[in-house]
Parts: sequence; structure tokens; C-alpha cells
Amino acid sequence: MRAAFRTLGCKVNQVETEALLGFLKALEPEVVPLEAGGADLVVINSCAVTTTAEADTRKEVRRARRYNPHAFIVVTGCYAELAPEVLKELGADAVVPNARKAELPRVILERFGLPSDPITTPPNEFWGAGERGLLNSRVRAFLKVQDGCQAGCAYCIIPRLRGKERHRDHREALAEAETLLRMGIKEIVLTGVRLGSYKGHPRGLAGLVEDLYHLGAKVRLSSIEPEDTGEDLLRVIGRYAPEVRPHLHLSLQTGSDRLLKLMGRRYDKAYYRELVQRAYDLIPGFALTTDVIAGLPTETEEEHRETLAFLEELRPTRVHAFTYTPRPKTRAASMPQVPPEVRKRRTKELIALAQRLAEERIRPRLGERVEVLVERVQGGEALGHTPDYYEARLEGEARPGETVWARVHGVEGYVLLGRVEGVKEGARGPLELPVR
Repeated sequence: MRAAFRTLGCKVNQVETEALLGFLKALEPEVVPLEAGGADLVVINSCAVTTTAEADTRKEVRRARRYNPHAFIVVTGCYAELAPEVLKELGADAVVPNARKAELPRVILERFGLPSDPITTPPNEFWGAGERGLLNSRVRAFLKVQDGCQAGCAYCIIPRLRGKERHRDHREALAEAETLLRMGIKEIVLTGVRLGSYKGHPRGLAGLVEDLYHLGAKVRLSSIEPEDTGEDLLRVIGRYAPEVRPHLHLSLQTGSDRLLKLMGRRYDKAYYRELVQRAYDLIPGFALTTDVIAGLPTETEEEHRETLAFLEELRPTRVHAFTYTPRPKTRAASMPQVPPEVRKRRTKELIALAQRLAEERIRPRLGERVEVLVERVQGGEALGHTPDYYEARLEGEARPGETVWARVHGVEGYVLLGRVEGVKEGARGPLELPVR
């Protein structure tokens, strides 16, 4: 059995793709690149957050069929929810929408003549970690604890594709985290479509993060909404940093208060500014990353300049800039649109600013001694991330899973270049966890 996997979009999709492999153990698949040809199975986990993402999904289905003419091609994810008939016309043999994603292993196993059973069937919609993941790493693993969104931002179609908000019970999440730690996982990345809204713990996300820390995990958060980032969470991150990673990705989208309100965002610039300042006050070594959208409906040139100026003020370590594209059946699609050429030009200006800000933030790291969790060794170099989410490429002896000290001697784009100086003293190794 040769199987190829392609994942587009968010970290939640990455979690689910990685987890799927574990449910297919009965097939004993050899994972191969989609372009290698000769695959018996191709799974494409699709995205529909933008029209570009939709086009990428269609392209991947066509490529899958071209390179693997005899494969069983399965498409799942958000575009499968949105346009199943289009995918079938392009060559997909099976389309499994988000609402039925837990059926994905059964669909595949039955296609190859193997029965599904409780071991090969996800227990619920929150499958996505434990021994079923880890396609790429035995150091970091994703843990999905939330799905769905009811925020209803004017430009976003995700609530239609992911459904209402659901929250994983903290006891179940902690049990799965214990499994990960026993396997040697060092860092757990919590994920969800709207992670900050998590309500599966009496204290919400802050309580879950604190419990994970006490299990012995290094904990990182994926993207979180500003209005969901409360004082309790900031204090927990600050109290347990750097094991609880001092980095937050707080989606901004625009620096215009008028546009924030028009787009249905639930904060203004003053709130965002105060939140970021509070994070710097409470969290040692705090790093901010964010994303912005260029050319939202009715955006004026002055409002675009407001966004540029606000980013200059915030000085995040990384900015992801996107071009707005109208999504059918969203409120924003019926609003007056900014001309495409203006959107593209504004995106380029945001990207140029993001690159300059990133360079200005990373250059002072030269000569610093930094902590790095080594995730893999490749070509004689140790590769990993710092607690504040800089990529690092290191010379010297190090093993995957070790937390090391390194001296930075160069930068390359967004990457710190350095040399290992030693293993961090007191770095917590594998814990002896109680058997439940």
C-alpha cells in the first residue's frame, strides 16, 4: 500500500491528516510524495478560507489524478463541504465533508476490503493526536481541543464549513496528552478553529494550559482571537514561561476601527493595543505574531495607512499579510469592493513592511544565547524553534527532543543561525506518569 497525503490550510487540518495515518495501520501504508506516482491511496485535506485556497485544492486534485491515475482519491476538509460535486468532476473518488470527517477511516478501509472497528474508528470529532499522529515529528505534536466557530465575521465562510463551536472535555484532552508524553513528545501545540473560546475546562483555556504544564508538557498555542485572550491566560503563560511558550498569534486583520466594526470583529485598536501591552508586562520574553487582510470591502487609502501605522507601533515579530477575496454567501461579498489591482498593491506594501519589521526584530538577536527545542537533525544541523517561535538552525552536537542553549551568530530570513553550547540544565525529560 502506497499512500500520499496533501494538507492545505490550518493547523486543525494538519492534526487530522496526521491522525488519519494511525487509523489506517491495518493497511500498513508506505507514505510517498503525491508526485512520486504509483500511489494506491491519495488523501487531500482541503481548505476554503479564500478563493486562492479553493483553487489550490482543485489544482491538487488534478495533480493527484495525473500522477496517480489508478489511485483511490479521497478529498475531505472545508472545500469538500463547500463544493463536493466540483471535486468529483475533477476526479475525486470519494468526498468526505467536515460534518462526516470521523467516517474517513471507515470509507478508506472498506474501499480496500478491510473492516473498520473501534481501534480504527475515531471515537469522536476530536481525534487528532496521541499515537495516531506524528507523520513528521516525534518531538512536537498537535492536540485538537476545539472545533467550529460562531463569531460570524463578515468576510469569513468558516462558520458555514466547520459548524457550531464544540469543546473537548479537559479530562479526555489530558489523557491524550499523557499518551503523547509517554511517547517522548516534548511540546504539545493546542489547536482549534477558535481556540480561545475553549470551554471544556472549568477555567477555560487557561486551566487546560496550566494542567498540561503540570503534566510535564511544553505547551504552545496556535492562533487565538484577541477578545478570547483574558487576563487569566496571560498570567498562566507568564507564570510558566518558557515551558508554556511566550508567544501568541493574535489576529488583527485591520488597523481601522471602522473596518473592524463593519467586518464584525469584536475589539477595537485600543483593546488590541492594551492586550498586547499587558502581554509584554506579564510574559517574560513575549513575542507577538499576527495577520492582516489587505483591501477589505470599502477600505480607503487612509485606512490602509492606518493599518501600516498600527503595525509600526505594535512591531510584531512576524506579520502574515493576505489579499481579501470575496467569499460567496458572506456579508462582505455584497459590500462595495476595492478594485483588485488596489488590493494587490496594498498587499505588497504590507508584505514589505512585515519583512522590514521582522528584520528589525531579528537583527538584535545576533550574539544572544537562546533556548532551542531540537526537533530534528538534518544535514549535520540541528533544527528547531525557540520558545518565542523563531526557527533556529544550529551547528554542533544535539539530538531531537533535547532543549539546548545556542549562541546566535547569524540570521537568514526569519531563521536564527547558531552553535550549540550545551543542553539546558534542569530541562525536564520524560516523566513517569500514573497509569489511568
